Amino acid sequence: FNINLIHTIGSFSCFFMWIKIFYWMRLFQSLAYYVKLIQQTITDIAGFMLMVAIILTSFGSYLYVSNLNLAGTAHGPYYQQYFDDAPIDAIVSVYMLGALGSFQTSTYKAGYDSSFVLAMFLMATFLISVIFMNMLISIMGHTFEHVLEGAE
Repeated sequence: FNINLIHTIGSFSCFFMWIKIFYWMRLFQSLAYYVKLIQQTITDIAGFMLMVAIILTSFGSYLYVSNLNLAGTAHGPYYQQYFDDAPIDAIVSVYMLGALGSFQTSTYKAGYDSSFVLAMFLMATFLISVIFMNMLISIMGHTFEHVLEGAE
């Protein structure tokens, strides 16, 4: 086996070994509540995450197609390079700008579609960072109340 493959498998093994500790935390009453809260939160946000994937894909698709107008120009792409796969890079870039706030507005001010791209950028950041994050907080608050009712 290649040593790099062994290191990759080893790194995932270490990660999952530490995650397995959450299973054993259920034995302690003071920690069991938090483990249940994490499990219930993941269950409750499943549908919401589908909506997030759709919104990220929609804005990523827009950036990917709009970026085709930049071919042959000196301006770089509207999205960052992460995986050497342009459609996936566009979606990850939308996540980075909307959820993490990692962006430079000058990126969206060049090219044939610059005014449209800037408008879509503003809409994406508003939808993702304001509306969707507040929805996530609301879902998590509801989950917290639900788990708190069942706590012993």
